[in-house]
Amino acid sequence: MRLPSFFGYTTAVLMMVVVLGTLLGMNYFSHKLISATGLQISPWFSGGEIVRTIDHGSYKTLQHRAVFDALIGQRAEGFVQIDFSPPAALPDKINEKIDFDLDGKIDFNLEYDVSSNSAVLTAYNPRVVSLSGCYVLKELRAVRVRLKNE
Repeated sequence: MRLPSFFGYTTAVLMMVVVLGTLLGMNYFSHKLISATGLQISPWFSGGEIVRTIDHGSYKTLQHRAVFDALIGQRAEGFVQIDFSPPAALPDKINEKIDFDLDGKIDFNLEYDVSSNSAVLTAYNPRVVSLSGCYVLKELRAVRVRLKNE
């Protein structure tokens, strides 16, 4: 009668150690699991990989790749994200000419008003559809421009 009780209490104590270890190491284990499986944040959330950086001295313009990714294949419409960083060093108004497909031709001009977090888009390429949104993030300001896929 003492042997089953001993195993029961031992199992309960071991499970408490496993539960505490899992809760305390959740951040570590989740990062290990993600790195082992190769999962990545969708570019629809992250903006995609940065393909060009324009250094203006006090601040930088970061151009992400054009995102048309779908679960299977590509979507008919996508976007390109333009980041401005760091927010504290940004001038009141930014005027940036962007070549989103990196073919050497300017595809659109972006006039971004930092104080009102608004932008005006002038398209030079028919694939540039409209302004998708302006975002205030912790480390940067971001503007997304809607695009048509080829």
